Amino acid sequence: MVNVNTAYVVKLKSKPMAPIDSRNISPDKFAGRSLSDIKLLKVLEGGRETVLEELFDLDGPTTTVRESREVEIVITGPGTNKLKYLGYRMSGGRIVVKGDVGHLAGYRMSGGSIVIEGGAGSYLGAKMKGGTIEVFGDVGDFAGGKLQGEKPGKGMSGGAIVIHGNAGSQIGVGMSKGTIIIEGSAKLLVGAFMTGGSILVQGDCSGFAGARMTGGKIVVGGSIESVLPSFYVDSIVPSAGVKGRTINKQFMVFAGDALVNGRGMLYIAYEDNKLLLEQYKELVEVALIE
Repeated sequence: MVNVNTAYVVKLKSKPMAPIDSRNISPDKFAGRSLSDIKLLKVLEGGRETVLEELFDLDGPTTTVRESREVEIVITGPGTNKLKYLGYRMSGGRIVVKGDVGHLAGYRMSGGSIVIEGGAGSYLGAKMKGGTIEVFGDVGDFAGGKLQGEKPGKGMSGGAIVIHGNAGSQIGVGMSKGTIIIEGSAKLLVGAFMTGGSILVQGDCSGFAGARMTGGKIVVGGSIESVLPSFYVDSIVPSAGVKGRTINKQFMVFAGDALVNGRGMLYIAYEDNKLLLEQYKELVEVALIE
């Protein structure tokens, strides 16, 4: 539970013309500093180094707050979607964004919470170890994932991401622990290369879910374009869910990815994908008889 006692308001003075590296806008960076010191924290606007007070109006307590868990930062103003690396490596406290946010929000965070009232760019919560991120709009690709070229298991390793809108491709790619819940739909390669953790897509999903996964759980509550042939059917269950979110309808359960000797579980809503899944139903019935 985040114990927030102190709130700072950070407002963009005008819409940025270039992306802003905002990794210093974090409870961890604000804690232990007076308001005058916070205003002098460095940021990059494009390739130009400047300080917070040049780009933002800041309001908050003038005295020093010692613990990051006591800090809440509310970010507002025009062009918040230009803010990148927001909440980088944060370990406590709370960030609330009154709008959209750019790429790499919550990158490597280990605690605290980020609430984004709009949408988010790609790599949301990438490589996060703990804490929570909640997004009320849509997000880009690689949420909760690893970076390109990294080995499986190097993605999200703890915490939770809740997306109330839709998500892009390769959500949870390479994740090893943690939970991702998508209330809308998702694109290609959900859970690719995952070694553990759980992903729930309440809406539809494009193809190749769980490609090269060796562990973990993926639940697709809507329609899916295809099931990889390297997944084998395991059973049919009356419901499925993740972390207290249950979808009460039949799911066909697959195990895989067999190409990498995987033991991950892929749950696909049966009635929403009846034409795709009916070819597997006889195999399940034969297994039950045997």
